[in-house]
Formats: sequence, C-alpha cells, structure tokens
Amino acid sequence: MSSVLFEAWRGRYADSPRAISEALLRTHPDLTQWWTTTDGRAPRPDVRGVRRHRAGYFARLLASDFLVTNDIVSRHVVKGPRVTYVQCWHGTPLKAVGHDEVDSKYPGAAAHLRRVDRDVAKWDVLVSPSAECTRILRGAFRYDGTVVESGYPRNDVLSQDDGSIRRRVRAELGIQDGTTAVLYAPTWRDDTRDTAGRLVQPDLVDLDVLRHRLPGTVLLSRLHPNVPTSAAPLPGFTIDVRSHPDVAELYLAADVLVSDYSSAIYDFAVTGKPIVLHAPDLEHYRRDLRPMYFEYEQWAPGPITTTSEDLADALADLAGVVRSSADRYRWFTETFCPHEDGHAGDRVVRAVFG
Repeated sequence: MSSVLFEAWRGRYADSPRAISEALLRTHPDLTQWWTTTDGRAPRPDVRGVRRHRAGYFARLLASDFLVTNDIVSRHVVKGPRVTYVQCWHGTPLKAVGHDEVDSKYPGAAAHLRRVDRDVAKWDVLVSPSAECTRILRGAFRYDGTVVESGYPRNDVLSQDDGSIRRRVRAELGIQDGTTAVLYAPTWRDDTRDTAGRLVQPDLVDLDVLRHRLPGTVLLSRLHPNVPTSAAPLPGFTIDVRSHPDVAELYLAADVLVSDYSSAIYDFAVTGKPIVLHAPDLEHYRRDLRPMYFEYEQWAPGPITTTSEDLADALADLAGVVRSSADRYRWFTETFCPHEDGHAGDRVVRAVFG
C-alpha cells in the first residue's frame, strides 16, 4: 500500500499540505497518510502521526512513496529510493528569498541557504499559484524541475466558505455583529531584537490612535511566528490571534487586512476584501534589509500609509479604499491569484497522484 508523509511548519496540521491531505482522503482513501507532528499524535483519526526528528520520522522519510511539505525539511539528508517529493512552499514572495537574498542580516543565513540547496536538489514537483511565482521561485532556488501551477491549495477554503467559518470564528473571538475586524499581520524584521537577542516586533502602529479613531472596531493581531514577543494588548480593542491554528479562518473572519511586506497579502486578496499597506519603514526595509521583486508602490493592491493617523483615515473609509484601489486590486489578483477558484488541491492531486 502506498503512503504519503506530510509536514507543515515543523509539525503543524496546516497550510497546503493539510488541504492536499484532505483532498486525498476524499479521492484516494487507499493511501496511508502519515503526518509529522511535535508530539507524534495523529491530527485526526483517519491519518497516522509520527514525531518529528525521531527514528520513526526518518524511517518514513526513507520509506514513503510521497513527501508533501510547505518548507524545506531541515534534516532530510537522504532521499528514499521511491519518494516523490512535492514542495508546496508557503507563499508568493515580495521580498527576496533563496539565492536572491544578498547580505542577509539574520544569524545563520549562510547555513540556512546550504540547507535550502540540499533540499531543493530532492524536489520532484513544485506547487505554484501563478506564472509570476513560478518565475521567482525557479530563479531564487535554481530549480528547473516540474512545476504544477494550480493555485495554493491552502486558499481553497477562501472560495468555498458559505459564511459558516466566518460566523464561527467571529463568535469564538467574541466579535460582535456590526463590528469591523481588522487583521493586522506584519512580517518580521531581521534587525530588530531585544537585549537577549530575540526578534521583536518594532512599534509601527500607535494602537491608542487607532482605538480612539475607530469606534466599533477590533484589531486582530497576528505577528509573524518568527517574533516570539509582542506588545501588551489593549483590552476591548486588540485580540491576539497568533495562536489561532488556521490563518485562512482569520482571513474569512476579518473585514480588512493591514500588512506590509508579508505573503499574507497575496492570500488575503483571494477574499476580495480591502487591503491597506502600512509601511512606515519602507525605504529602510528595501534598502537595508530585503530587496523586493516588485516596485512596491506599483505592486501594492491598496493604499500605502506611513503614519498611524493615515492608517486610521484609511480604515475609517473602507468604501473609499475599495474605490481608489479597484484597478490595482484587479491587476494584483489577475497576476498573482489567477487559479484561486477553490479547486487547487484537486488539481495537485490529479497532477501528482493521478
């Protein structure tokens, strides 16, 4: 009996591997599914669990027929003889990745790139959401193998939800009817650390300004997982949602996204809801930290703000944001989200598993 080993975010049941796994449970129930987890427990009763970086895990890496992941497998030294390695990656990049990163500031960058090269050499299939993403990832990873331009399976739910997920998540978070939910999801900065050397989120937004200017609004704070510390919440205004297991559910629950240079922008655009780009450190970021693949001002699918006051103005007039950004938003989705119709997972299953 054929088997598949899934791994997402170092042991979570999430992202495109999860969507592909659930599609396979419907169409190929004869496949044995193994899921990499932090404790070895299966994430659902119809799959099996294996603990990451233990003996059984390395045995599955060697013996499985398929390996499906959304990031490099850091200790994948030897590829099994019959493994088909399906790399889903984890988003369309705006900022440079792989070999396109130059003079990276974060510790261990050179060692990380060596691990990337070792992993890419094992890829058999790369899943891509668009021709633009294919172009970027081929160049950044020096990959010339098979690409399936299917859309991102993790985004299928954004087109399939009938409103039930949105209602459930808003109820779980205590968001009242008529309240505007702002999802704040900035990326991390390589050069912002505390005295212990840990990454921290710089103060890019004055939450007091937003709270006073935006009655009837809550801010869902979703800091990047690379940032272990966060600012103190403002009761009644901010809700820390970083531990929520599925960011797609937060996209559905929110009414607007505020981000800066994160790949979340590409995914959220599938919902058709407004996006505001808050980038007070834009010049510093693209000059000193990470070069970008696109001219930010032309690429942005919504207004760009640099002060908390300007951000509050934009969020207070979402109808105006939609009107002023309509053409750019349309170009953005046609360029980066052309296949996001709710069936990307099915296309990957057909292309890879037959």
